[in-house]
Amino acid sequence: MKKIISMFLAPVIMMTAFGIFSVASSAENYATEMPEQKVHGFITARDGAKIEYAIYGDTDAEPLVMLPCNGNDMHNFDNTLLPEMAEHFKVITVSPRGTGQSERGEGELTFDVESDDLLCMLDELGVEKTHLFGFSDGGNLAIVFTVQHGDRVLSLIPMGANINAWGTKITNQIGIVFEYWMLCIQAKFSDDPAIKLKRDIQGMMVGQPNLTFKDLENINVPTLNIFGQGDMMYRSHSKKITKSIPGAEELMVKGGGHSSCFDYTHEILLPRILEFYESL
Repeated sequence: MKKIISMFLAPVIMMTAFGIFSVASSAENYATEMPEQKVHGFITARDGAKIEYAIYGDTDAEPLVMLPCNGNDMHNFDNTLLPEMAEHFKVITVSPRGTGQSERGEGELTFDVESDDLLCMLDELGVEKTHLFGFSDGGNLAIVFTVQHGDRVLSLIPMGANINAWGTKITNQIGIVFEYWMLCIQAKFSDDPAIKLKRDIQGMMVGQPNLTFKDLENINVPTLNIFGQGDMMYRSHSKKITKSIPGAEELMVKGGGHSSCFDYTHEILLPRILEFYESL
């Protein structure tokens, strides 16, 4: 009987020792309720546009700026990553130009413009250095900002990011370009500013960003590159991002696509993200 029991217990003990059960057991311990919003306000960009932001968590902790995907605003991470991140950081969420309550401003919408908006925000809030987490276009922005202003970054986590249009799978890129053309046609025959704004935001995924893998070699902050197993980016592109950033780590979310990576928030994302931060 002892031998039979030990045969059943041995795998359990081994799986526990190697942490196979640790994710499932600890997943219930992660914060799920939205934290109190400590601050809600606007900073002034270089061209005078007002950019919306909010602050959550411990205002005396290290700052973590969370950057949303294309067309989304500062609530992109509500009820997924934000509640737990607010337990560990002073979390600053941002609504990029034309989203949320942020103003559109003048000129072309580019990652360079949004990178400068982010710099203005850090300066206005008195944040010398910050951790950066960005999803999709937010991940692209996080990479662009780190390339341009690495001295203001403590660590970098892009998720589902690409550094140029060639990184997006052709099937996805065709859809992106087609939607952009349709919006261009609509905007040409319409005076509706909402259509023009949607066109400009969609346009950020056409030909942007425009970095090279050589540019990533100058990033010298701890980096965790996250992407889904079935992401809209070529896996070879995602892996080359990791290899191009000195010392970077990566997480491929098995079963995850692009946005569907958030389906694994408690099972995969939070355990690995917190492990990364704890190692800094």
